[in-house]
Amino acid sequence: MRYSQQLGQWNFSIDELGYKAKVTVPHTWNVDEKVMKHRGKAVYETSVFIDEDKQCKKAYLKFNAVYHSAKVYVNGSFVGEHSRSGYTPFTVDITKAVTFGADNTIKVEVDNTHNEEMLPYKDAFDWADDGGIIRKVELQFLEPDGIEYMHITENIEHIDGEFASGTLNIKTNITKPCKIKIYDYSTGELVLESDSLTVPYENLKLWSCYSPNLYIVTLETDNDLIEQRIGIRRIEVKGEKVYLNGKEIYLKGCEWMPGSHPDFGMAEPLEHSLKCLRQLKTAGCVFTRFHWQQDEALFDWCDENGLLVQEEIPYWGYPKQATPLQLDIAKQQADEMIYYHFNHPSIVCWGVGNELGAETEPTIQYVKDIIGYIKAKDSRLVNYVSNTLSRIENTDKDDATLYGDIAMWNDYLGLWEPSDDIPNHMKRTCKKADGMPLLVSEFGLCEPHFKGGDKERARILKERLEMYKIIPNICGYMWFSLNDYRTHCGEECEDRLRRRVHGSTDLYGNEKPSYRLLCELQK
Repeated sequence: MRYSQQLGQWNFSIDELGYKAKVTVPHTWNVDEKVMKHRGKAVYETSVFIDEDKQCKKAYLKFNAVYHSAKVYVNGSFVGEHSRSGYTPFTVDITKAVTFGADNTIKVEVDNTHNEEMLPYKDAFDWADDGGIIRKVELQFLEPDGIEYMHITENIEHIDGEFASGTLNIKTNITKPCKIKIYDYSTGELVLESDSLTVPYENLKLWSCYSPNLYIVTLETDNDLIEQRIGIRRIEVKGEKVYLNGKEIYLKGCEWMPGSHPDFGMAEPLEHSLKCLRQLKTAGCVFTRFHWQQDEALFDWCDENGLLVQEEIPYWGYPKQATPLQLDIAKQQADEMIYYHFNHPSIVCWGVGNELGAETEPTIQYVKDIIGYIKAKDSRLVNYVSNTLSRIENTDKDDATLYGDIAMWNDYLGLWEPSDDIPNHMKRTCKKADGMPLLVSEFGLCEPHFKGGDKERARILKERLEMYKIIPNICGYMWFSLNDYRTHCGEECEDRLRRRVHGSTDLYGNEKPSYRLLCELQK
């Protein structure tokens, strides 16, 4: 059977600064006053005893995220690396390097130097560039012929009220005989058994924002067992509307920028992350988006609490005209997102980029190509977020967001984008997306670049929601943002406190008056 152990305690060093410390992973050095300015290489080292009774198994290290490049060594031998992506999970096979019945040393070389051969690109992104092993690490042992993964597609053939019938299609790496069991997550009751990877089902409860019903699926062989949690739901677009389980849903939402607590940065503890997610739900949000990939535990919470998510490849800002390199990196990240996050019902959309040169042919082609690549692997909606759809000079130009399932537009009319007539400017923008749903993927006020403080932020919130209600093809909106957020390009403060004052809560999650207005308006 399988076994895993979390590796929390590590020795940490930055050789060029002569700095050494004992740290607990998840960890980033960019909130430590002694080394917070460092952008470059660092080393994590630990030792773990591995029992002799594990020698018949395969040994792996699973990293939930290392920002942004990692080289891994076991007992002095190089065993693998991960690059071009700092927020996706990865696994390294260390079986051949391990000594059983002895202590084993593990070393991870981490580098957060700004890099053009990754996404996000160089320093062209608007959040913190915290380096480190920013999410948990597990030492895992699996059977040599064991189950590596289980991806479950919940095909719905018929919906009757809050129940569905259809087929579960299970994809896995094994071909040997197996047993499938399905349990109700809330009661533990066994509801279905099968000897096939194609499992017909009848009258199982649907998963939705207001009734997030979940099931546990187990796959068992003669020597292994794996379980995954699923929710049965259908997300689709018809014309200018979005439907969840056959019913129209208005995607009212708010974006949260994780990694913003100054004491923890991108290694912030789960308790603080869940506080922020609860603030979204308390405010009446049914939808959020993440500019970059997040930890499995956050999606677990969204699954349990019915919060819809768009998880995005962090291709933000530059290069404005995509090249084959950006497409290749995006494909790598899409593969990792789909592989590790496939079974989360809360993830209903993948995002492929944000605020690029969406009216240029190279970026339009990138969006077409990566959307096609993802759709060949997964049935979720796929979208691109534009800040060019509203440009008056682009009235007759194409825009990359029109090739997604939902047109997504960042509305900063009268702010980042000057406008003399916001209502009519907005109507012209929305008309470009006639025939498809349009979601306002960002709107809000960023201080100190724009004046007026939280009072002005609240005014914009109320004004815009009234405008959005009267435009037929607007299918929802995303208030930006829940929180003030740490970013290496922020206008206020320095180092670990460098921020953008863009939120309805502060860096620590304390609520401002505009948060209470958001709660009131979204009741």
